[in-house]
Amino acid sequence: MKKILLQISLILGTLLSLNLNADPIKSIEILGLNAISRGTVLSYLPVEVGDDYNTQVSAQIIRSLYKTNFFKDIEVSQDSQILKINLQENPHIKYVDVINYSDKVIDEDSLKQILKSMDLSQGKIFNKRQLEKLISQLEGTYISKGYYSIKITKTIETDAQNRIGIELDIDEGEVARISSMKITGSKVNDEDDLLDLFEIGEPDFFIINYFTRKDHYSKVALDAGIEAMKSSYINSGYLDFKVNKIKTKLSEDKQSIDIGIDISEGEEYKVGSIQFTGDLLNQSVKHLRELLTISKGDVFERKKVIESIQAITDVFADQGYAFAKVDPVTVEDAKTHTIDLNIKISLNKKVYINRITIVGNTRTQDEVIRREIGINEGGLYSNTELDESIKKIKRLGFFSDVKMEVSKLKDFDDKINLHFSVEETKTGTFSIGLSHSNSSGASFNMGIKEKNFLGTGNTLNASFSTSEAVQEMSFFFVDPYFTEDKHSISYGLFTKDVDGTGLSVSAYNINETGGSIGYGIPLTEDTRINADLRMSSRDITCGATFADANHEKKQCASGNSSEVKANLNWNNNTLDDYNFPTDGQKNNISVDLALPIADFRYYKLDASHKSYYPIPTNALDDLVLTLKGSIGLAQGYGDNDLPFFKRYYGGGSSSVRGFDFNSLGATYSDGKAKGGELSLLAGTSIISPMKFISNSKNMRMSAFIDAGSINEKVSSFDLDEVRMSTGLAFLWLTPVGPLGVYAAKPLLKKSSDKVKTVEFTLGTSF
Repeated sequence: MKKILLQISLILGTLLSLNLNADPIKSIEILGLNAISRGTVLSYLPVEVGDDYNTQVSAQIIRSLYKTNFFKDIEVSQDSQILKINLQENPHIKYVDVINYSDKVIDEDSLKQILKSMDLSQGKIFNKRQLEKLISQLEGTYISKGYYSIKITKTIETDAQNRIGIELDIDEGEVARISSMKITGSKVNDEDDLLDLFEIGEPDFFIINYFTRKDHYSKVALDAGIEAMKSSYINSGYLDFKVNKIKTKLSEDKQSIDIGIDISEGEEYKVGSIQFTGDLLNQSVKHLRELLTISKGDVFERKKVIESIQAITDVFADQGYAFAKVDPVTVEDAKTHTIDLNIKISLNKKVYINRITIVGNTRTQDEVIRREIGINEGGLYSNTELDESIKKIKRLGFFSDVKMEVSKLKDFDDKINLHFSVEETKTGTFSIGLSHSNSSGASFNMGIKEKNFLGTGNTLNASFSTSEAVQEMSFFFVDPYFTEDKHSISYGLFTKDVDGTGLSVSAYNINETGGSIGYGIPLTEDTRINADLRMSSRDITCGATFADANHEKKQCASGNSSEVKANLNWNNNTLDDYNFPTDGQKNNISVDLALPIADFRYYKLDASHKSYYPIPTNALDDLVLTLKGSIGLAQGYGDNDLPFFKRYYGGGSSSVRGFDFNSLGATYSDGKAKGGELSLLAGTSIISPMKFISNSKNMRMSAFIDAGSINEKVSSFDLDEVRMSTGLAFLWLTPVGPLGVYAAKPLLKKSSDKVKTVEFTLGTSF
């Protein structure tokens, strides 16, 4: 009892003492401020005018202000009920310069973000601990990239205004080179195949290694390779695969490193029983099994399991079950090394589209986009239909990016909103100026070319151009949605004067004037058929080159001038993008017939194919394989020859690169190409984005092989006329159109062929 009374008396005495020493605060005086405002300091104080002041309050003020890291010295006192706070500010940062760092290790934008996140940017209060933390982080980043000799020297200067300048000088040293890299424990896979999964490794051949830098060590790249190897084994049924040990040995001079990776592959697992449970709806088990890409006894490949689950999910999603859950429950049997699959299906409710919103279309009208979307508001959800809708919007060529998001409607589990986000791209130009092309020489041009005229989705081309070879005026208009059923209409007028000498073919001059009208009908979502009628009149003047060519001489002397040509065109397009497709095909079949009601009588049959295939491997991520081919056949009928100006020509950027423009096939005595009745062209290429260049989404590069031949007569087809080339090409979608350059080397050629190994192009795509 005595102890309790003693403690109470001590507490009361302390409180009484504090109360006796307390004095009300009538005003607050803050001294020593330079960069920090009085209001900022007051906002951190635990007291205000009118509160009592004592030694405990003084301690609270000091603690609160020190926590801000704004000050390096704080004094608090009271005189005549005036609270006096004398402060000495920490210096502010005048600048932070990091010099001699490598963009390959830390890019400028990332460095700025790091400095900002650590409050080490201009105007911030200097914090020594944050600076040391920054240096430590930079060193760690360099070491993780293999720069073990990294040294960072800091220089700090304080000016008369208490501002600090910080300079960090980075001496990177040399990156550690991989002298050896081994994988042990592999029995199923060859060691070289496993090493190919890594971006780093033992050096390539000297010249190649100079560009690939494969022997530059990086822990990030090593970890990525380990994950790629794990995925490769697990996706191949080796579920017990594990990495036992990763051993890295750095040389004493920190210039080279040896890497050893020991693995255990485990046993290969196969698929056991497969069953379906849950909401099967009207789908039979037999039909669901047909969707699977795996069956009992197959190697358990996780990739195929994922593909199978997605296929089943799509079946139900296309029936309106947007949130259907298809979960593969696996039961592993370690003794038999099999995995049983129980595919559980939970459908939930059918989902309907509540609203469709479109943003980002600053020029293109909403209706132009909505008519490509295969689902209307109030309609049943369909996953396949929406995927196809996105492809169709991309194929318009009006947008550089198209995205779609799905959001649930609050309080309604059977309704969703669709949000389409597009990014407009340049679809046309108004041009006036001078240009030069390999085909027609220097030219003056003026005109409008717009495939999304006034945002309506219509195409308008109106132009005037004059050059050494061609003088042309034209007007062309296409409405792709002339009717609600997506019928199209087109019409145009033109006048054209062609000088064959300027086109590197032969001496002739053709002056043509005419017009055209066309109509198109969709056959399917991806296929259309178009009919076109073109009427024109020509004046033909032939030069001396034609004197030794009887059929040309006959045509020049015949006085033929009028032409009525009917065209029937079938085209199919499943490409996933207009500018840079990565998947899909584009096919075209065209028939031209010069009707016998006019002077010219001939026909042309043209067919072309182009397909794109993504290359989904770790080593070749984001690459696209392209295959293309075309065949053209043209002949006269009714005892008439094919007009010489309707023949096919080859060579140059649009056919077989590496050979001069329009130079392939038979030639006249002066070396000019005659052209031919039969054209065969083919090619393949691998296209890659240019990831090593920032802001390069409108750039691509490719490695290609081109082949083709031009045969003077269909009956005289000769494999000896085939030409082939290989090379590299670069394409950039500039504001004025596609700009390309290629370097090509002929593989099949004759000594008389005209070659062109390097060429710049405008308006050519891969």
